Amino acid sequence: MNKRNLFVRITAIFLCALMILSVVTAALYAFAAETSAVALPDTGSESMTWVIIAVVAAVAVIIGCLVAPKMKKK
Repeated sequence: MNKRNLFVRITAIFLCALMILSVVTAALYAFAAETSAVALPDTGSESMTWVIIAVVAAVAVIIGCLVAPKMKKK
């Protein structure tokens, strides 16, 4: 049983790292996007909103996964 718990924790940490990496990659891609000279000026409100929502959601899920087991023990 102890080996199973260790495997689950390692898998969860790996998946968490992948999720963080994907969110950071999406945020860097959104911030580093070059604007073309022929493109219309971007107001910036809609394109950045989805990235910010994704970052906040990912952080909320990570915090929830860390806090939920501690609250369940109480």
